[in-house]
Amino acid sequence: MRVPCAIALSLVVLASCVHRPTYQGGTFATAPQVLLPDDRGYPTPLAAGQSLSAGQVFALELSLQQPAYVYVLKRSGGVLDSLFPGASDSDRVEGPGVVRIPSTDSWLRTPQLDGHGRLCVLLSAQPLDPTQRHCSAHREHMQLNPPIQSFQLAPLSAH
Repeated sequence: MRVPCAIALSLVVLASCVHRPTYQGGTFATAPQVLLPDDRGYPTPLAAGQSLSAGQVFALELSLQQPAYVYVLKRSGGVLDSLFPGASDSDRVEGPGVVRIPSTDSWLRTPQLDGHGRLCVLLSAQPLDPTQRHCSAHREHMQLNPPIQSFQLAPLSAH
C-alpha cells in the first residue's frame, strides 16, 4: 500500500506547483499578424487589404508582453464557436514572447461565415469559461476580472 500513497503524495506536490500567471497590468499584446502559407508551405504575412476566404488556412503570430490564455473564435449570428483551442484541447497559457497559434506545424481553417460573421482573438489573464468568451472588435477590458483584450481578425471575403 506504500506505492499508491507515494503516487498520491507526488500528485499533491505537483498540483501545488501549478499556478496561473500573474497579471502585470496593461495590455497583453499588439494586434496579431495573420499568416498564410506560401507555395512551399512557409508562413507569410497577410498583405494589407487582403481578405481571408472560407476554407483558407491561416495561423497567427502574437507578440505577448506577458503570459495570456489565447482563444480564436468564430461568431456567426448569436452562435460562438472556438477554433483555438479546439473542442478536445484544454486551455493553456502562452508567452511571453512571440508565439504562433496554432503551433509551428499546424494551421487553422477559415470557416464559412455569413455577412454578419467574424473571427476574433481573445487574450485573458485566466482561462475563460465558454460563457465568458465574446467576439468583439478591438477592445480592452482590463478592469474586468479576469482582464481581457480582444482583436477582430482580417476582413473576411464573401466567397
